[in-house]
Amino acid sequence: MPRKLIDQLVLFEAGAHAFRDVRGRYPRECPICGYKGLFWAKGRQPIVIDGQCPSCRSVGRHRQHQLLVLRHPEWLDGATVLHFAPEPCFAKRYAAQLARTGGNYVRADYMPKNDEVVIDLQDIAFPDATFDTVIVHNVLEHVPDDARALREIRRVLKPGGRALMSVPMFEAWDETYEDPSIDSEAGRDLHFNQKDHLRLYGRDFRDRLDRAGFDLTTDVAKEPEVSRYGLERGETIFICTPRQ
Repeated sequence: MPRKLIDQLVLFEAGAHAFRDVRGRYPRECPICGYKGLFWAKGRQPIVIDGQCPSCRSVGRHRQHQLLVLRHPEWLDGATVLHFAPEPCFAKRYAAQLARTGGNYVRADYMPKNDEVVIDLQDIAFPDATFDTVIVHNVLEHVPDDARALREIRRVLKPGGRALMSVPMFEAWDETYEDPSIDSEAGRDLHFNQKDHLRLYGRDFRDRLDRAGFDLTTDVAKEPEVSRYGLERGETIFICTPRQ
């Protein structure tokens, strides 16, 4: 059989599998909106099958976060909460929840929209010890001076408060991969998986949290929640409390 024909058959078979898989392989459950059924694929580097809820558009880290705060309702109910780059699957729900329980919900972004306020994570325009809970998921990889940003998060937390943070991280790497000389969108997309990423973290992210003055525990995605809710195996949410 000619090599060209073999290549075409292989590509056709791969494409057929990909078309099937992007529509979902196994039924999952979303703890945010309650949807049950097939999840869509999401992402490009890499593509994650069964990654996105078709109802609320949540991805694995969002559902993992929701499961975590459901176990700790006091982190939100009646609390003063600062949420950076608030995900659409959370924003309206958390605003209603905090209004109902007497809390205060500040939605912030460097480029705000809707009811968000403009805040530079490297220079948070709030006094010391303002917030009970700060939520920062997959934001720090976009920030030029992440060390300064972490110190600012620690500064605005009340004693006994916590920051819930996640980053794109590879536990097998000793060190974070960053290179300021890579400054084109194409270069960043190639090296850091997205055109506006400045780094990909290694397990030394914990050292960065320590230097910023945090004590930490972790919530790691594992079975049976991974299969039930479409979480990403091994993804870590860092629960960071200001060191006294």
